[in-house]
Amino acid sequence: MDEQTIGDAYEQLKQARSALWEATERAIRARLMLEKERAARLMTGEITGKNESEREARARELLHSLYESVEAAEAEERRARLEYDLTKLEVERVEALLRWLKG
Repeated sequence: MDEQTIGDAYEQLKQARSALWEATERAIRARLMLEKERAARLMTGEITGKNESEREARARELLHSLYESVEAAEAEERRARLEYDLTKLEVERVEALLRWLKG
């Protein structure tokens, strides 16, 4: 266990945290774009239906690509969160080894 190993672990954690933030922001933007377009289509009367489930089905039909974008962004966010969690576990492992070595 040396300074380089410790530094690398923290650098990887920093990179994973940044990637998670970016993925979260992309997911938020995708959801906002979908909701904005959905609201606009509701206002123009393009999305209609007797009940919420019918309106949701119509929205999914009209806004298919936006729904796919949201699903992809959310999947990427989950992947980035997993990567962050795994990297954080590695940092915790390095810290535990350091404590053990100090005895």
